[in-house]
Amino acid sequence: MRAWILLVWFVGLIGLAQSTDIVQRTYRCAGGLQVRAVYQNGFDRVGVVFNRQTYGPLFQVEAASGVKYSDGRASWWVKGSGATEEALLMSERTGKTLARACKPIR
Repeated sequence: MRAWILLVWFVGLIGLAQSTDIVQRTYRCAGGLQVRAVYQNGFDRVGVVFNRQTYGPLFQVEAASGVKYSDGRASWWVKGSGATEEALLMSERTGKTLARACKPIR
């Protein structure tokens, strides 16, 4: 809960700096894990809450496929759209996948 409050505060702080479009999505991942993502400014950056930790802002970076967001410490990678949309959260420090096979809850 605390991480979610921090993310909402962070999104509000960014909103003070510039006008942003905000889209919030909740994802259900492998193993029943849940991730919340708050996309901002036309999907060019995202804040992610997973396991009571907030990651971000993650900025859009080049990807071979899909859309990848990173801050050099964590990445959120989204591929597909609609019914085929799937995402994963990875620690770039350890190379470990934190959440995989994340599908948006519609």
